[in-house]
Amino acid sequence: MPYTVTRGANHTVAITASLEPDAVSRERDGIIRTIRRSARVPGFRPGKAPEAAVRTRYADEIDSELKDHLTGRLWREVFDSEKDLEPLTSPQIRDLSFGADGGFSFTAELEVRPRYELPEIAGLELPQYPLEVGDGEVDAELGRIQEEQAVWEPADDARASDGMRVEVDLVGAVEGSDDPPYTENDAHFVLGSERVPAEVNEALQGAAVGERRTATKVLPEDLEDAAKAGKTVTYTVTVKALKRKALPELDDALAAAIGLGSLAELRERVAAVLERDKRAARRGSWRRFILEHLTAAVDLGDLPPSLVQATLREQLDRYAYTLAMQGVDLNPETINWQEIAAKAEPAARREVLDTLVLEQLAEDWKIEVPEPDVDAFIAAEAARLSVPAAEHKAKLAAENRLDRIRHGARLAATVDEMIRRAGGEAE
Repeated sequence: MPYTVTRGANHTVAITASLEPDAVSRERDGIIRTIRRSARVPGFRPGKAPEAAVRTRYADEIDSELKDHLTGRLWREVFDSEKDLEPLTSPQIRDLSFGADGGFSFTAELEVRPRYELPEIAGLELPQYPLEVGDGEVDAELGRIQEEQAVWEPADDARASDGMRVEVDLVGAVEGSDDPPYTENDAHFVLGSERVPAEVNEALQGAAVGERRTATKVLPEDLEDAAKAGKTVTYTVTVKALKRKALPELDDALAAAIGLGSLAELRERVAAVLERDKRAARRGSWRRFILEHLTAAVDLGDLPPSLVQATLREQLDRYAYTLAMQGVDLNPETINWQEIAAKAEPAARREVLDTLVLEQLAEDWKIEVPEPDVDAFIAAEAARLSVPAAEHKAKLAAENRLDRIRHGARLAATVDEMIRRAGGEAE
């Protein structure tokens, strides 16, 4: 069975293969015998029609099935011989025909998985990444916990200032606009926060409950609503209530409020969490450093297009989901998805190359993840979702997500081995 493999750009290959007339004839005869066993031809009992009659009556079916058989046989023989060819896409048939001598041939193109000549990892000097947790870091995290446990206490006898929570009735009128003024009653916001227009924030400084203040703001010239672009909007704000944030004391009572026995135990827990986070950050830093070393000579522009496009679609889907959860209108007339895709493509290419390299290392190093480890991951995920582990695993299987979890676990194990081989400590 003669064949040729021609490699093209972006890891595409063109395969031309042919089969001799005798082999084609034997395949055809086998198909005819199979069809003949149940063939219904007028004038003959089922399965008893002569071969010539079956050939004539079922000519189209025989031809179609023969092409499928021969194509499958040629593919198997080519890929049995070319062990380094791993298809990424289904073949696109460019030519499929029977020759005048009775032989059969086809030409097809497909993408194949690249293999890279990777430099050595042993002896690579990993960057230093201290894991020590200082008292200042613990204190800062305790301060964040205090903020989370804070309460807003009435301060109606005070004057408004940054950091205070105000309740207002707000009216916004755009000069020269026929639209009714924008009105929002019982609005709540914290003075000095980013969501408060600077003009409103400044106008409310020193205001007392019951006081009315005004502020003006010039709208941007490139405002989507062209009728309001560049116009001045006047805000009238009536202060209805003021509240001041009260932080809890940093003591055993605060620890008890979040389920711990003492402030000392809380400090220990915070330090442990901060160290765990640092270890995770160090692992990510080392992963990136080693992969940059391994792929320094690889051209990011020379990657299988199918993998790049699939990864880019996943990234855009995640981004669209995030926008939707924020209430953003996903209308393509208001969002330039082509521009977003162009900006996201370099990261998608980086992700594809990282995955290809890690998969190659996993194969070369024969990395396998025991199924109990996969089950433990699924059980932990099920616990977070408050569902039985068996039910969660069945759902993942029904959604064809189990293999993705196994694949992710294998790549994670490969990263650990990569770090160990570079002389680092894997978590």
